[in-house]
Amino acid sequence: MTAAQSAHKRPVGLEAIIVYKLFKAVLEVLLGIAAILLIAHGAEAGAASLAEVVLEHVTGGWALKIATIIVVAATSGHVKFIAWAAFADAVLSAVEGLALRAGRWWAPWLVVIATGALLPLELWELGRNPKVGRAFILLANLAVVAYLLRNVVRERRAQKIAEASGLAMPVDRQADGP
Repeated sequence: MTAAQSAHKRPVGLEAIIVYKLFKAVLEVLLGIAAILLIAHGAEAGAASLAEVVLEHVTGGWALKIATIIVVAATSGHVKFIAWAAFADAVLSAVEGLALRAGRWWAPWLVVIATGALLPLELWELGRNPKVGRAFILLANLAVVAYLLRNVVRERRAQKIAEASGLAMPVDRQADGP
């Protein structure tokens, strides 16, 4: 079975999660690269330049808030942390997306554990400082966890039925591959 045939057999929800995870990984790599470039050119000076660009080219009352956050938060230590965190999460997101795409039995569990572990923090942040964006992220992550758990339970039931009837199912959904 080719990758294209395998992709057509995946549910739309799973395909959306795969695309999201891989897209997120690419964006986080770009963020990490931007942070490294900012460090290389002097984090504080780069932050001041970025804040100036925001003030010149972005309209609205929130532009001053964004520019202030950039200047205050862009210390060299913070930017280094952002770079490391972006690259680390990019690797995790890429592994999640590629493992889901390959049909590994453990991939949904990896996504559920990695995503579910952050749900209490997201809920706490939303309660502390309610914002629409935070609520959307929390709901999206809850939906991903619930969807994957539901699929895992369905597959486990199907496997038990197959074993009981004498039809063994393979551990991985894809026989060949890494």
